[in-house]
Amino acid sequence: MVGRCRQAAGPNFGPLLWSNGALANGVASQYQNNAEDIDESSAEGLRDAKSYAKANPMLIQVQVLGTRRKFWRLSDNATRISRKLALILRSQHSVGRCLAAPLQVSNVWIGSTGSVKLRGANFSGKGFSIERVRDDYRNLSKVLQALIRMSGGDVAKLPPDYRAFLALLGDDNLMMEDEFLIVNNAALLPMKNRTEVFLMLHDRIVKYLGRTNKAKKKRILSKLPYENDWLDTARANAQINQWVVNAQNQYKNTQSDLLRLNRNVRSHMHEYNDDDIEEILYCEWPELLAVMAKTLHLEGELEVTDIESKFG
Repeated sequence: MVGRCRQAAGPNFGPLLWSNGALANGVASQYQNNAEDIDESSAEGLRDAKSYAKANPMLIQVQVLGTRRKFWRLSDNATRISRKLALILRSQHSVGRCLAAPLQVSNVWIGSTGSVKLRGANFSGKGFSIERVRDDYRNLSKVLQALIRMSGGDVAKLPPDYRAFLALLGDDNLMMEDEFLIVNNAALLPMKNRTEVFLMLHDRIVKYLGRTNKAKKKRILSKLPYENDWLDTARANAQINQWVVNAQNQYKNTQSDLLRLNRNVRSHMHEYNDDDIEEILYCEWPELLAVMAKTLHLEGELEVTDIESKFG
């Protein structure tokens, strides 16, 4: 389990309670089992994952504008593939099915537009258990790391938010409710959508919880990263420092002001004609958005947001 604040007595399979193969609570899963995800045809446009990875770098190095540094991040195609594979597993788990054999790179086929299918992968409801669910995600982590290596990437250079995502996949205490955080992990967001998601989660933490549950807000703020050095980082980046030096209310080295600066930059990103500011913010504080989402999940507040719609 992802170090959650709430406690449960004994194993928790969440809503996955079956009677004759159906959800016992009668509620249809939002991640419906989709037969199209398991493709045994020879449809055009699909290529095996190994050849796709060799032709498409998944880990890319970018210049951190405002500094002389460079940063390694996942390509948007890589994060899309990661999420699609996780969604396929989640859809099968939601109807009480797990992989009959460990997922392999050879099972994964990828389309030119980023679509992902499985071939030669069989799912079975026999012996369904939380441990088999965990095994599926552990094997997914191995496949993703193998694809990154095949694409020429060095997994030692993975950004910290994606490393945390892989750690979640391999968590020995993973619970069914954590699947929501897996398939809606902020590390898998396309770069163009990160601003919208940050503003949404910021409002949930600062505005909504600030009004309705100050204790939750305080707990979330206390778990945010970069507590001791975020302001030094902001001042050291020539692009971000424009917002620091020109602020009417000077920033203090607090977690609240870390969110305030990130909100102000994103809310007025065109003020300094900087269309690359989102990537700059990600390169400087790559864990911030992922930790915001995780802590909201631990507090039972992530599912009520609209994060699921922000991965397209």
